[in-house]
Amino acid sequence: MKHRFTLPFLIAVAMAVPAAAQDTVRFGAGQQGSQNYGVNAALAQAIDEGTDLSVQVQSFGGPTAYLPLLETGELDFAAVVTPDAGDAVRGQGPFDGTPMGNLRLVAALFPSPVGLMVRKDAGIATIADLRGKRIAWGIPAQASLQPYVEGALANGGLTEADVTPVPVASVANGVDALIAGDVDAALFALRSGKVVEADSSTSGILWLPFDDSAAAVQAMTDLAPEAYLLAFDGDDKVVGIDGPTMTMAYDYVLLANAAVPDAAVETVVRLLTEQGAQLGAANPVLGAISPQTLGRDYPAFQRHPGAPAAPGQ
Repeated sequence: MKHRFTLPFLIAVAMAVPAAAQDTVRFGAGQQGSQNYGVNAALAQAIDEGTDLSVQVQSFGGPTAYLPLLETGELDFAAVVTPDAGDAVRGQGPFDGTPMGNLRLVAALFPSPVGLMVRKDAGIATIADLRGKRIAWGIPAQASLQPYVEGALANGGLTEADVTPVPVASVANGVDALIAGDVDAALFALRSGKVVEADSSTSGILWLPFDDSAAAVQAMTDLAPEAYLLAFDGDDKVVGIDGPTMTMAYDYVLLANAAVPDAAVETVVRLLTEQGAQLGAANPVLGAISPQTLGRDYPAFQRHPGAPAAPGQ
């Protein structure tokens, strides 16, 4: 039976008892209203309702704030995209010089497709056509995504020297700049609601196709190690895609601190593996979870002992 306690009591217990000994686990998440908060909140709710674990969710400004707390064990779990997780593990980007050795992979969750957005009337049909064009660049608020901008260009044989970088604070600001006509291309998520805004605020938007040749993919992953290509077609009902199109993707993954008890991790993995379809039906945020996505491994990430074999494989 699951017990409920007041917040002051839980805080007192958390201070007195190591996380590894608790039945309450703590999730880190991005700011409320963000996609990351939605994913973590949906997972936390599913675990809280579907297992004997009680779950608390704490909101932060973003992964740069909560991944260090996951590293030290002040948080137990967090779902995060692989660009942020990879930078944290390697000590790169916003985590430069501080590699996090206590982060462990619990499961891959689902792909997050991204691409280079352009205006349909810009006369740009391929990534190579961006030579000399203005590209949304820098994105300090999401620094882990800048290598993915460069990796996307590399897939088309381009480097920073071949384009005109235009500084923007975030990928959303990059789309705003595209709408305003201040840039010619911006990296963004294919399924974000802001895509509809961009499409309706212009003559329409287009996602540039990626080259799936071995050399082009290698050039992309040399700069964006956790990136891969994902195929779409016109039937996927993605705004800006009218026919077969290959685009870039990275994954949402669930991480845990290395000290989280194996039994707690096993409980979470079992829930995701055995009830993935039901979770997706109950909460669309989790609808893309499948045995195939759960089974993905990554060279940079160590698996938690509670998830010793890739689930679904």
